[in-house]
Amino acid sequence: MSKSLNFQQLMAFRAVMQTGTTTAAAQMLNTTQPSISRRLQELQASTQLKLFELHGGRLRPTSEGRLLHKTIERYFGGLERIETVVDSMRKAGVGALRIGCTPTLGIGLLPQVIAELLKKFPKTHISLETASTPQLSNFLQQDLLDVVLTTGRIEDNELDSEVLISTCAVCVLPLDHRLKQADRINLETIKSQKIISLSDSDELTQKIKHFLHSHHISHDFIIETPSSITVCALVAAGTGIGIVNPYVATTFEGQLLIKPFHPQIATPVQLVLPTHTAPSFLTNHLIDILRAHIQRLKFN
Repeated sequence: MSKSLNFQQLMAFRAVMQTGTTTAAAQMLNTTQPSISRRLQELQASTQLKLFELHGGRLRPTSEGRLLHKTIERYFGGLERIETVVDSMRKAGVGALRIGCTPTLGIGLLPQVIAELLKKFPKTHISLETASTPQLSNFLQQDLLDVVLTTGRIEDNELDSEVLISTCAVCVLPLDHRLKQADRINLETIKSQKIISLSDSDELTQKIKHFLHSHHISHDFIIETPSSITVCALVAAGTGIGIVNPYVATTFEGQLLIKPFHPQIATPVQLVLPTHTAPSFLTNHLIDILRAHIQRLKFN
């Protein structure tokens, strides 16, 4: 062939094969009849084949034309399958979203966000992994997760982190606790209280114990647990008081009392993404919904 085939020539040829005339093909492709005729002439010149002959006012394909058409249909069939996949990805990302978070955010922040995402993309498969911050960091580096939300600290050059919101820790009390009328709970107030604490490795516990020690205040940590969810459940059962992040505390609203705590202890939520790959369609939508949801939170 003296010249390479181009897409416009193939489109014109296919349209004529489907409609039988250059006029109908022009209408199908939203172009002019002379344009279709010119592209057919170019195609025949490039292939050096006679593809049509005029018969009864219509273009009748030659055997070479029919064989070329079969080949082109296989090509366009592949294109249409690609378009279907692209449309599916456009509507629902790659069809799956892998989210990692700390347990408190899994119960206190993400459920409503995920519900809203599924309203927009109901066929999406979502995997929600709850784990400690170090584990989540490892999963993200191993490409086992698409996005991570954590109340812990992640400092890794291979990960891109952003603080979405920073609120203050709250004190949770049993409903019938003697401090239920207090506007806020401070270090003096919790003196000699039975405190249900997180483990010593938790940043919030470290800060609380530092404040108590620096103010020479005695304390009674009667139960230690790695989960703020367990802290809240134990407080609701009347075993003591606890200091937790507000995301998990609000999920127990009605089962315990939630009071501001002083001195204020920041509890930031970090959004963490891998740096080696760009966020997917679904990941970006999740982040948009998450940002909008955070703006509506009453403790924001």
